[in-house]
Amino acid sequence: MTVYLVRHGHKEKGEFLNPQLGHRDQPLSRLGRRQAVRLARWFRDRRITGIHVSEYMRTGQTARPLARRLRIDPVQDSRLNEIDIGLLDGLSDEEIQARFPDAWRAAGERAYDFRWPGGETGAEAQERIAAFMRDRQSTDGNLVVVAHDGIIRLFLCRMLGIPVWERFGMKVEPAGITELEWDAARGRWNLIRFNQVVG
Repeated sequence: MTVYLVRHGHKEKGEFLNPQLGHRDQPLSRLGRRQAVRLARWFRDRRITGIHVSEYMRTGQTARPLARRLRIDPVQDSRLNEIDIGLLDGLSDEEIQARFPDAWRAAGERAYDFRWPGGETGAEAQERIAAFMRDRQSTDGNLVVVAHDGIIRLFLCRMLGIPVWERFGMKVEPAGITELEWDAARGRWNLIRFNQVVG
């Protein structure tokens, strides 16, 4: 079986606070909506049997054109939510440097795991996505999983056996597709493609 980890499309700028999530919940921009339509075309002949999304609006909006085309109801899963950066959400770089200098320094050094103030560590977020993927190993068919840049990069760190802070050396573009194939004989995921953007 194949899992396609897809980063949500380009999002709107702005606050868009969602009290249920405790963070900003930006919708897709006009560009993001076009990307969602292109993704639906790209997945048309890939025998998709299920779609999973995070609790954030932009992942559901990214999946919507494909879900409608295939008549599949996307399943929300909080384990796919972006890394919780806690009190830093919505702050400018200058505000973070002034109010949380330790977190700013740790993010800049990119040499060890750390906890975002009021949020979670890379390892905690990684365990969420790893648990979600473990649950998919015995699934029949191919899945589209629309999530976020950081959480996708964290799963790749787990898969490749590298420390969580190495995620900062990767980049997943909006609407970028990462394809993973489950190898049951070896009990591992194989990386087929990384960060493909459809035109």
